[in-house]
Amino acid sequence: MGLLSDPEYGSVKWVRVLKKIHGPLCFLCYIGALIWFVMLGHREFNNETYFSENALLPGLVTNEFNGEQAAKQFYNEFLQELEDKYNDMDEMPIPWLVGKMSQLHLEVYTHNFTLNYPLGQGQVFKGTNVYGILRAPRTSSLEALVVSAPYRPLGSHQKGTAAGIALMLAFAQFARPQKYWAKDIIFLVTEHEQLGMQAWLEAYHGLQSDTETFYSSLGSFWKPGTTGKKLEQMLAGFGWSNEHQKCLDPGKLKGRSGSIQAAINLEIHDPKIKYIEVKVEGLNGQLPNLDLVNLVHKLCVKSGIHHSYKNSYSWIRTRNKMEEWMNGIWTMLGMVSTQIAGVPNGNHGLFHRFGIEAVTLEGRSANDMAGTPPKVNSLSPANFYRLGVALESILRSLNNLLERFHQSYFFYLLAATNRFISIGQYMPSLCLLCVAMLIRALALWVSIQQDADEEDKQIDEQPKRKAKTSESEVPGDNDNEEVVEQTQETTLRHRKKSEPKVLGDKEAKEASNKAKKEKKHKKTKKLEESRMSIVNIGANYLLVHLIGYGVMNSPLLLSQIGSQYFDLLSEVAVYYGLVAISVLLAIVTPFLPRLLRAGRMSTEEMALVNILVLVEVSTACLTVGMHNFPLGLAAAALYTPL
Repeated sequence: MGLLSDPEYGSVKWVRVLKKIHGPLCFLCYIGALIWFVMLGHREFNNETYFSENALLPGLVTNEFNGEQAAKQFYNEFLQELEDKYNDMDEMPIPWLVGKMSQLHLEVYTHNFTLNYPLGQGQVFKGTNVYGILRAPRTSSLEALVVSAPYRPLGSHQKGTAAGIALMLAFAQFARPQKYWAKDIIFLVTEHEQLGMQAWLEAYHGLQSDTETFYSSLGSFWKPGTTGKKLEQMLAGFGWSNEHQKCLDPGKLKGRSGSIQAAINLEIHDPKIKYIEVKVEGLNGQLPNLDLVNLVHKLCVKSGIHHSYKNSYSWIRTRNKMEEWMNGIWTMLGMVSTQIAGVPNGNHGLFHRFGIEAVTLEGRSANDMAGTPPKVNSLSPANFYRLGVALESILRSLNNLLERFHQSYFFYLLAATNRFISIGQYMPSLCLLCVAMLIRALALWVSIQQDADEEDKQIDEQPKRKAKTSESEVPGDNDNEEVVEQTQETTLRHRKKSEPKVLGDKEAKEASNKAKKEKKHKKTKKLEESRMSIVNIGANYLLVHLIGYGVMNSPLLLSQIGSQYFDLLSEVAVYYGLVAISVLLAIVTPFLPRLLRAGRMSTEEMALVNILVLVEVSTACLTVGMHNFPLGLAAAALYTPL
């Protein structure tokens, strides 16, 4: 900071160099960041996966699963139950699930939850989860594993999960008489997809609707306690009212186990699948521990099941380095695009916020909606037996854990099913983009300071010029030279010639003093104007952030206005409301700087605003990238050229 505040900093060599090369330097940083990211897809710049947790002991047990016929029977009975009683209904067959789990001698419980629609109109949705607990014979229920499957009705637009529920029941039947379990196993069937899973997790961890801890720690949905057309109630959507209740009421669980160590979510739609897609992305880009991901891929190979992740397929291995590099890049981009959205691509994504490592195993066929991978038709299908063996191997490895996952990576990118990129390898690309923005901000600051110094120099030179002009107009200078050259002149004439010189010196001094006063006055006036401009810029800067905060909290207010005055659905009202706000802000934004200032903004003021924006955006991108790297990278790559 001393260099930036030094009045002689303009003569420093690095400042002059920075002013000349900051444009090309920012361009090189931007291109270097993109090249760095692309090069990470190459085998030479990423790493092969490995296990950091030795207690997992993957694949060292003898598989004993023999529930293929039981899984087929459960599958047929479940489909028959849905066709007979729930063909035209979206309800979950709770009696059938409770009966089957009870026959397997599990501790069976149901869990009811309620969703009060957060955007008004009094809509209420209710659901029920069914879960059974297999108590471990070797411990006192201190730790647990979760095997879950979402229920999807026959008329769902998504692929059904009847095969996954049947496999889960068959595995519960197989695991019940085994004596080697050191952790409880919870078999969970959720309703309403991620809504049911979120409600069950909140209820399991004791986050009730009347606890204040929930709002501060997890920030779930909440809504005003009353409805009406009063202004106070409408403004409650902005958080200015203290009477709130949670939109999601998780209810209470009648039965619990211990601390959940890991979870496996099953989304298998058919008894015979071609391959398994391993899903890892969670809420807001969170990822499970890399050891769990490696465990699933390794045990799929051992069980004879083909597996994939994004554009990386286990049955395709090429020796062409360029083709392998391109596959790695597309796999990374697929992972980045999923994390940018921040939405979990499976029920497993909601476990991460509770510190529970989880993945989803999705079974896919040759004609899957996600696309047809190459050479998929030549693959041998995986049946219930292979799927059961893989599930047994995964759970028995997790059963060996002595503590929570902590040794491997939580921040990484996957370039293939067996290749990964650590945080230390991909963060430099984001840092280069942020450095480019900071260099641009520093160059603008240096330019502003130099312009100010040039103006000061011009002010300093003005009195000197006036003094020289006045001295040149003073009579008697030439006569004095003549006195020096012509010593024969009389003393009287010399005195007469010297009197105008004295008068000229006095006039020069007066002009110099007047110039100094003018200089001081101009500097004072300029300083006052500078201070006022900084205050105005700061006020407008704060106003813009307040507007952004208001827009972020506007959906509740827009929903109420649309439903009460325009008879619109909440979704439609929020959509058109945000569009209207965007158009209004686009029109009003050019006039915002004039709210607290008369006249147009100067070039220096615009440059100062640019500096503030660059510093804030670079800091925000770097901060976001520490938690969700793809989101920070995408934002930095978008805003840096601007």
